[in-house]
Amino acid sequence: MSTLVTLWWLSFWTILGLCLGSFLNAVIYRIPRHRSLRSPLWSACPYCCCRIEWYDNLPIISFILLGGRCRHCGVPISTRYLVIETGMAIVVLMLLDAFLIGHVRLGLSASEFGLTDRLAYDWPILVSHIILFACLLAMSAIDLEHYWVDIRFTNIVTIVGFALHALWTPKHSMAWVRPFDATAVMSLFAVVGLGIVWVVLACQTHDATAATAESTAEDPAAFDTTSSTSGARLESRTSGGGPPRSLASPSRVAGWIGVLLLVGLFVVLFFDAWSEIPISHPAGPARLAPRALLPLVMFFLLIVSESTVKRESDQAIMDAIHEERHTARRTVVSELVLLLPAIALGAVGLWIMSGDGGLNSRISSALHAPVHFSNLALLRHWTPLYGLATAASGYVIAGAVGWAVRIVFTLLFGKEAFGVGDIHLMAAAGCVAGWPIVVLGFFLTCGLAMVGWIVSLPFKRTRALPLGPWLSLSFLIIVVFYEPIIQWPPIDRAIVLTQSLISENSQLPRNGIFP
Repeated sequence: MSTLVTLWWLSFWTILGLCLGSFLNAVIYRIPRHRSLRSPLWSACPYCCCRIEWYDNLPIISFILLGGRCRHCGVPISTRYLVIETGMAIVVLMLLDAFLIGHVRLGLSASEFGLTDRLAYDWPILVSHIILFACLLAMSAIDLEHYWVDIRFTNIVTIVGFALHALWTPKHSMAWVRPFDATAVMSLFAVVGLGIVWVVLACQTHDATAATAESTAEDPAAFDTTSSTSGARLESRTSGGGPPRSLASPSRVAGWIGVLLLVGLFVVLFFDAWSEIPISHPAGPARLAPRALLPLVMFFLLIVSESTVKRESDQAIMDAIHEERHTARRTVVSELVLLLPAIALGAVGLWIMSGDGGLNSRISSALHAPVHFSNLALLRHWTPLYGLATAASGYVIAGAVGWAVRIVFTLLFGKEAFGVGDIHLMAAAGCVAGWPIVVLGFFLTCGLAMVGWIVSLPFKRTRALPLGPWLSLSFLIIVVFYEPIIQWPPIDRAIVLTQSLISENSQLPRNGIFP
């Protein structure tokens, strides 16, 4: 691989990550305050409201040139903008490394013709993961401040997951985390059931909205269905001439550490991709590469530090949980009823695939039926239905895990045990990354959140714990180090045991349910 090509691609993805992070800053600031992303189209200082010109809005560069202050009013620019920009760029480089440079994930091209050829085949899976973690980053920042997960982010991720998985089915990708035929059919049937419920609910919502449009037209707050604490989220300026309180953290140190890590990761990846002796990821989780471990540690510490900042939404979320405890069990029972069509159709799919007739064989053949486009390298082995089934299996199984946790533990304890927003987050992540990533990430989340809670205990502001950031960090860890983690002896033994139990007690074909 030539030096210039390596430098070009690393620069391209770094700049893309920085620009995406800059856009996410606007999203993170505007959405919780119910401000449009389209009007105004330009950025403005949150204190003096002056328009920020393009040359003052360049990621990292403008922050340095302006000395971290607004050009018009001189108020310090929140370090959060710098952290989000560098954090997104670091995530993009970590994904590029794991998928196409460090070769730590199976099912991706290992072309000897270089990074350009690998991207020609595998850009859909890289782009889908970048969009996934961009949305997770935005959701995490909002969740830390407002205890709120906006499902519009998860809807975007889900659409992207289905679309790009349907596109990405080259031969080498069959080693990716893909479902067996029984799982694929079950998931596709379940998605149809979810779609039916969604259509019914959407029609009911439309009718209700039309009936009350006149009474709510003059009350913008009536359209806020995201949380009961929206009033507590509205921005308030400080009297001391500083930025709004919600932008007062993290510290400048965190921002400059992020910049240094980004520069260091860029340099290491350049020499890794260019040199003849690559600095590859280690073979096991006990020897995690510093180039991936250091950014992950930074993200962990950022979540802990942001969890200790006192905010107005802390008491509001506790009050909301307390008020809803009397109706929690009734709520999850009604949610279970809504899931019954998906459960029933999923069971029908499994029943069909377990039959002895030729129907299951015909369905399997249709599932893997290729569509030929010999002129396009990406589509030379295109099986779009199997690609859709890959996304569907991740979405359904990951979502089922979340719903099971919510329903079972809410019924046991009588109060909300798991947020619906977090379930949507898990399902969307499964749609892109695969359900094993989400299942392993869920268990890792429990450990990380516990460690983070213990570390922040002396400074803890509330008993409530925003789980979105911990889920996001766990998914990133599992995505980057998936192969070493599943080869870790305890995990490997658990996988073998699960597979043997399923194969011995199932009437399904030997390709089974789970890979």
